Amino acid sequence: MKRLNWRLGMFIVGLFILWVGGGYALAAEESKWSFVGFTKYRDALFIDKAILSRPSAGTVLVTTRIEPSAKSLFRKNIKREIPQYKKSLKNFKYLIMEVELACPEHRMRFLKIQFFDEEGKVLHTAAEPAAPWKPVKHGSLWKDLEKTVCP
Repeated sequence: MKRLNWRLGMFIVGLFILWVGGGYALAAEESKWSFVGFTKYRDALFIDKAILSRPSAGTVLVTTRIEPSAKSLFRKNIKREIPQYKKSLKNFKYLIMEVELACPEHRMRFLKIQFFDEEGKVLHTAAEPAAPWKPVKHGSLWKDLEKTVCP
């Protein structure tokens, strides 16, 4: 009896993994975005491999997309920032960031962040071409991004 319950439990876990993973696979097939990993708030991070560029040796410029879930802690943190932009979070759907990575030095910086609504209209754009470099920490989502795009 215990063995049957264990098998049933493993079967259900397997179905759940396929269901969750299949959703991200379908999302990637329907668009130009490729799944990289999850933020610390468990929101998926995608990259656009079509516009990945290498402006200089060891440097990669990549466009990323995060679409926070409705109950995401990340979304709650953004709520604090959006009023500064005088925009409503009511229609906020996702954000797109231009990230530059210095691969040999394991550093990164956010050059541009855009907030979009459900129709794909830009709510706010923040660009900082001289943004400060930050270290890419081991075990972080950004390390996964670095592994994905750096040679």
